[in-house]
Formats: sequence, C-alpha cells, structure tokens
Amino acid sequence: MTAAVPAQRAAPQMTHTPDPTATPQADAVAPPAGVESTRPRLREQVAENLLLSLLGGLLLALLTFFGTVVVALFIFNLNSINDRLDSIEGRIDHLADRIDRLETKMDERFAELDARLTAQIAELDRKMTALTAHLNATKAVDAALEHRLLTPDAGTTEPEGKSPG
Repeated sequence: MTAAVPAQRAAPQMTHTPDPTATPQADAVAPPAGVESTRPRLREQVAENLLLSLLGGLLLALLTFFGTVVVALFIFNLNSINDRLDSIEGRIDHLADRIDRLETKMDERFAELDARLTAQIAELDRKMTALTAHLNATKAVDAALEHRLLTPDAGTTEPEGKSPG
C-alpha cells in the first residue's frame, strides 16, 4: 500500500487515469479495429427514416411555395409602381393642359386690355388735340379782339400800332 501513495502524489491532480476494464456499451459503440468511423450521409438517413423524408419533402415544398410567393409579390409590386407612375404622369399631363388653357385665357385678356387701353389713349389724344385747338382758337380770338395777330412761332404777338409786313 505504500507504493500507491507515491504514485498518486507524482500524478497531477486533474489527470484521469483510464479504467482498464472495458464495458459492454463501449464495445457496442466502438467500431471494429480495421474500419474507420464515418458519419452517415444525409441521403442514407432519409432513406432509413420515413419521418425525415416526409419533413424534407415538406420543407422543400414550403421553400418552393414561399419562393414563388416572394417572386409574385415582387412582380405585383413592380406593376403597382408602374400603375402609380402612369397615374402621376396622367395628372401631370392634365395639369399641363390646364396651365396651357390658363395661359391662353390670360393672353386673350391681355390682348383685350391692350385694345381697350389703346382705344382709351387714342380717345384721350383726340380730346387733348381738340382742347389744344380750342385753346389756340381762344388765344387767336382774344388776340384778334385786341388787334394783335399771333405769329406762328411760340405764341409771340406783334406790338401794337405796327402793321405786319
């Protein structure tokens, strides 16, 4: 017993010494000595397990369905955006037509206003000409009554007592 104590002291505290006796469970799990342990492939597992094959098929069907739905939603969204853009373009065209009509109407009103103002200016010019002629006639009459004649330049009068010419 004294020989076991120095071996325990020499070994580190955390090391595990293997049990030399083998259990029957370890023999069942361990592969034979010449064959390497390989993980079974998914195809073999599916072939052996019916539930796994059904779930795999269901998963594949769901992925296909959701992929189709995503593509359909994407196409629908693109068409919806095109419809909205067409609608906005139609509204812009309608507004452009309205603006063109308003510009035409404003041009007509400006032409009408221009014609009216031109007529009013012509009327004022005619009245001013008549007033100027009337004032000139009044000056001429006053000058004739005072025995003065108006000279054609700048409204100057001849001095009294001198005859023209």
